[in-house]
Parts: sequence; C-alpha cells; structure tokens
Amino acid sequence: MPTSEQQMLQGLLDRTDAAGRTVILKAACAYGIVWMCRNPACTEHNPRGEELCHGCGHNQHGRPLEDRQPGLYSVPNVLWERLREDIALHLQDQKSVPTPPHAVTFPYTTIGPQPWSLNELILHYGGTQQPYTTDLDGTEIEELLTEIAHEAVPGYLEDLRITLPR
Repeated sequence: MPTSEQQMLQGLLDRTDAAGRTVILKAACAYGIVWMCRNPACTEHNPRGEELCHGCGHNQHGRPLEDRQPGLYSVPNVLWERLREDIALHLQDQKSVPTPPHAVTFPYTTIGPQPWSLNELILHYGGTQQPYTTDLDGTEIEELLTEIAHEAVPGYLEDLRITLPR
C-alpha cells in the first residue's frame, strides 16, 4: 500500500507535463521519497524502502540482483553452489513456474527448527517479486539450508536469497 507521500507524489505527477515531471522527481529524490535507479539502461524511480528497482531488478547502487548470505559467518562455496543447483532443478520440475526466476528468497521464519521458510518462498523476476508456495520438507534443499544455518548462524529476520543460473 502506498504511503501518503507516495500518493501525493503520484497525484502531482498525474497533473503535470514532462518538464514539471522532471522537477518533481528531482525534488522527490532529494527529499528521499523515491530513489532513481543507477543502472545506465534504466530510468525508473522507485519508492523509498524498496531494495530492488521495479524496472530492471538492479539494486540501489545499479548492480544486478545478488545473493544475500545471512549470518555472522560466511558459508562454504560448495554448500552455496549445491543449493543453487538443487533449487534450479526443483523449479525446472514445477509446472507452476513456467519461466525460471532470476533468484529465490527464503524468508526468515520462527516456525520449526529451520530458520527459513520451506513452504512460502519469493521468486524474483527482474524488478518484480512473486510469492511461491511449495513443500521442500524432507528434500535435499532442506538439508542444505540446515547445513548453511549451522555454518552461518543467521540472525533474527535475516532472509536468504540465492541467484540462479541464467
């Protein structure tokens, strides 16, 4: 749901011409209501608080979507790469996922021994996110996430995001 600042900004943009739009967006960026994507190929303005650009999926620094490894300690690359492969294979077999996503986020959960959800995931397609329901209980993915949690010692509310091969 848009904030009152975002609603006001949208109202101003709806009632102005191209020249006024540029001035309003510059002021909104300066005030921190929106941020402009730094990817040279994108000109999208995104609401404050959004991590990824809605236009191209790059982050606020103009870099492509990247892994988010939670925890105090780094995870051995071999575990991370096995997880990447297993997720890609799992999604390939799913009829509900016709196009492979750019990344998958496992949201932090306090339910059960596993720190990340095995049922409610987020699929990333460029700048859009799509909820995805599945059942990964008892799979190799669950075992890998358990190993990663043991190695990384994730903190409260630290999601895990892994990019997938294209």
